Amino acid sequence: MRTKHFYLSATLFMLLALTGCRTSRQAETPAARIRKQQNEVLIPLAQYPSEVQAVTAKTSINLNYNGIAATVKGRLRMRRDEVVQMSVTAFGLMEIALVEFTPKGAYFIDKVNKQYALFDYSSGWANLADFNFNTIQALFWNRIFIPGEKDVWRKTTDFTLTDTGAQRLIEPKRQRMLKCQFYTDASCKQLQQTDLQLQQYSITWHYGQFDSNDTYTYPTTHEVSVSGNTHALGARIGLTGVSTVDTGWKGTTDLSRYREVELEQIMSILNMIQ
Repeated sequence: MRTKHFYLSATLFMLLALTGCRTSRQAETPAARIRKQQNEVLIPLAQYPSEVQAVTAKTSINLNYNGIAATVKGRLRMRRDEVVQMSVTAFGLMEIALVEFTPKGAYFIDKVNKQYALFDYSSGWANLADFNFNTIQALFWNRIFIPGEKDVWRKTTDFTLTDTGAQRLIEPKRQRMLKCQFYTDASCKQLQQTDLQLQQYSITWHYGQFDSNDTYTYPTTHEVSVSGNTHALGARIGLTGVSTVDTGWKGTTDLSRYREVELEQIMSILNMIQ
């Protein structure tokens, strides 16, 4: 008798379990399915790999600034949430210039003449457009972002996805002056391009030649074009020797012995490296 009750109870339990699974599947609404699909697509494109805190590489940069063409060598150093640093060397030996993007501001440093210019995110158009260090960091780390926000995932529906055939278009719903568009491949595996628009200025940042190691997949070519008003800047950044090992390099430059000048004076260093 006990055996009979056991089998009956087990059968009822299995039926209830199967019914519960079926009910749960039926209860998944179209909105829930959309959110699930969005998370599967967006999270890998937005989140920074937790196991990677720093990226370094050798750089070869082809520059064109208002008709001035130059090819320079240097290094890219990035430490997450701290600094994005690009250096320029002369003859492959002497470091003559640095650009340091930090949470406080962007520093353009002329090491030859001991001078620097500061671009402050918290004033002027940058503040109004929500353009800050998180924007710069996302561009260099090949990540999508919401202007002005550090945490992308406050809401899972903060982006819209549009299938354009060969690519998918991702756009933040919350945008003020700075408009962003992100393009991925059809399978949404890689972020291929970021477009930024700020009134008459536009930036196109294209990524290519992705390289993978055990912890990270990173684009080894960055093609950047900035246009608007009377200024035009183009840069093709090629990376070699990409490493995710943080060797403890110094993140920022001690500027106590440098004098602050206008950015136009710093840009004249291009005349030295043509």
